[in-house]
Amino acid sequence: MTNVTSLWQSITGNPLRFLGSPWPWRALAYLLTSLPGGAAVAVAAAFGRQTALLIAMITLLIVAVVLSGPIASLERWRLRLIDPAAVPTPKPRTPISFANPTAWREIGYALLWATILPAVNGLVISLAALTVFSYASALPSGGSPLMVLPAVVGLAGCAYLFTVVAAAQGALTRGLLAAPPEERMIELTRSRARLVDAFEAERRRIERDLHDGTQHQLTAVLMQLGLAQLDVREDPERTAKAINLAYDHTQAALDELRRVIRGIHPSTLTDRGLGVAVTDLARHCPIPVTLDLDLPRRPPAGVEAAAYFCISETLTNAIKHSKAQNITIKAKLSDHLLALDVHDDGIGGADAAKGSGLTGLADRIGVLEGTLSLSSPQGGPTAIWVKLPCG
Repeated sequence: MTNVTSLWQSITGNPLRFLGSPWPWRALAYLLTSLPGGAAVAVAAAFGRQTALLIAMITLLIVAVVLSGPIASLERWRLRLIDPAAVPTPKPRTPISFANPTAWREIGYALLWATILPAVNGLVISLAALTVFSYASALPSGGSPLMVLPAVVGLAGCAYLFTVVAAAQGALTRGLLAAPPEERMIELTRSRARLVDAFEAERRRIERDLHDGTQHQLTAVLMQLGLAQLDVREDPERTAKAINLAYDHTQAALDELRRVIRGIHPSTLTDRGLGVAVTDLARHCPIPVTLDLDLPRRPPAGVEAAAYFCISETLTNAIKHSKAQNITIKAKLSDHLLALDVHDDGIGGADAAKGSGLTGLADRIGVLEGTLSLSSPQGGPTAIWVKLPCG
């Protein structure tokens, strides 16, 4: 579920909550930032008004073809004003690739971007400004407070108008500029295949840990109990030592089992949720960790597990490689999004291509249609941002 959907839900929800939210302002900003492109085209048309209409149309089409890629990239970025969910980006294409349907969609959008969309947005903004100015000029000085009511209603109507138009254009932008479903399905399939490989590697690691650690400890327990059984009558003191040693081996085996189980899925996460589980991770981290958790409720189980393992893997990498003095973990759960932000002040240089575990995290998050972003220049600091949809 994208945030365009939540934008529509905010419109149809509680009116007072909507009017007090950032959505009307973000919608207005989205409409205003669409005007410069149309203004540039209008200026060009004004200078070339003596040019034949056919030549002007051909020129506009050529410009749309040449600049369609940059315009599409700009609009995918600008869409975050009203839809923070990432737009699936199509595969890179050559500058001129008319056999690619994505190219035609981007060219079509570039034509809309230069002509119809700024005209519609300019008309909507002008109508709203005229409405507000008319109500303001009609207010008598020193009049009854009831005379202010029409102005308030007019402002509320403008807020709804901005948001409806912005939401419709956001849906159009996402529909035209997002990667086609077949490309997204291919990437999702690849991500799932990598995730299956990662799970298989994890299964082998757990099997190895059980074989090399727990199984060895339990075998030693059996041997000590066997010796104790033989010596129980002949040498009680030796029997007592064997039993004590067997107890120690049993305790070590239990500790090993607990460690393996925590690596699979910690009981704290299942029983008490992400906030408590992350707090427990921070408590056992040798590097000081600052927590800023805004989790008013528990997200879905799959999202919660992915978020926990993302934080756990990030902390493990920081302990091993970062030489950091402090780590900051932020988690914020909104209506439809869980956002994670993990920073450390270490030496940086994290690279998913070097087997740091980030590829596996990206695959796990990608299966949930989330995003992972990394910034880790040489010399630091390292920052990881994760967004997981919770709809």
